[in-house]
Amino acid sequence: MANSTANSSKVAILTSLSGGLGHYAAHLAGPLNKRNYVKYITYPQLDQTGTTVKQITDSLVRQYIKWPRFDLDDNDPNSIIDLLDYLNSKEIKLINVHVGTTVKNKLFYFTTLCNYAKVRYKNKLILTLHDVLPFEEDKKIIKLLSAFYSFADAFTVGNIEEKSKLMKYYSIPEKKISIIPHGIYNLFNRNLYTQQMSKSYLNLPTDKKIILFFGFLREYKGFDYLINSAKLLDKTNHDYIIYVASGLKYASKDLLENYLLMINKLKLQDRFVLNLNYLDSSELEPVFKASDLVVLPYTHVSQSGVLELAFGFKKPVVITDCFHEKIWVDDKAGLVAKTADSQSLAQKISTLLDDRNKREVFGEYGFTYSSTHFSWEESANKFSKLFATVSIT
Repeated sequence: MANSTANSSKVAILTSLSGGLGHYAAHLAGPLNKRNYVKYITYPQLDQTGTTVKQITDSLVRQYIKWPRFDLDDNDPNSIIDLLDYLNSKEIKLINVHVGTTVKNKLFYFTTLCNYAKVRYKNKLILTLHDVLPFEEDKKIIKLLSAFYSFADAFTVGNIEEKSKLMKYYSIPEKKISIIPHGIYNLFNRNLYTQQMSKSYLNLPTDKKIILFFGFLREYKGFDYLINSAKLLDKTNHDYIIYVASGLKYASKDLLENYLLMINKLKLQDRFVLNLNYLDSSELEPVFKASDLVVLPYTHVSQSGVLELAFGFKKPVVITDCFHEKIWVDDKAGLVAKTADSQSLAQKISTLLDDRNKREVFGEYGFTYSSTHFSWEESANKFSKLFATVSIT
């Protein structure tokens, strides 16, 4: 538990410490720990051999999250009592649960946990919703979320659209919702690689422009529209490679097979380089440094760590108009294509491929704007004020 000032809050943060939630927690940890007593509670993780271990496996997360407990286990209801007994013994009465795209087994687990925490242990609960609604689950889960959300004393979300969803679908009072935007991912760049070194490291041609598609492969991320846009780009004079760095944790076998079939049917095998392994944080720098632009052709989105990763590496982006960030990105940090429109996507990509100066200007602007408006110090300030307010109400 971190040292802090006499007026700080004691809080347990319950979150995954792998993938995007782990990266978020690692970036927030330093500023937040200066202001509060924080204890991180997470799941056991899988190491490179597939063995379940009670340790953090990602190098960046391990560097910034110290002495977490691995008490979360959605297969063991007794873990709920053990966890809450531990928090009670340490006089930690405030719990902040970070929730990504909800899956059914974790939903029931956390609903039970919140119920016990509120009724039996009299804890205060803050839900940080990285996704208010599920993207790919059975729509019935939207109704099931009502029970989970009903236990919260307060919520944080990333933007006004997510706040509106909470109010519309769950009738959450506006006064209970705080907006804390996703911060810039600025800890991954260790300045070990140049672009040419990165291309060589990844075995990419040094004379071609690199378009990056990054992140877990999921249906709502619109990879099929990027494949179709590549066929349109082939009608231009651009010499490019689309580098796909996508873990398959959430991808069905059918989804991957359909994408591979599309690539083969359109005869685009030479345009795509697929790295379908989950990458440790230490491997992200060459992936982003090698790229000339980052494409996010999503059909739905709440907030995006990939977008803030791109800005952390000063890379221009092509996003779709379902992004909240379009209001400041368009023609400043990148270009905005129409959602689910391969032709629009191809046009925006082509525009950036044509103009090196624009790519550099957009990359610098994205980094500067995100660093200024979405700093982790400001995020920590907002979380700390909310912790203090909820603790005394």
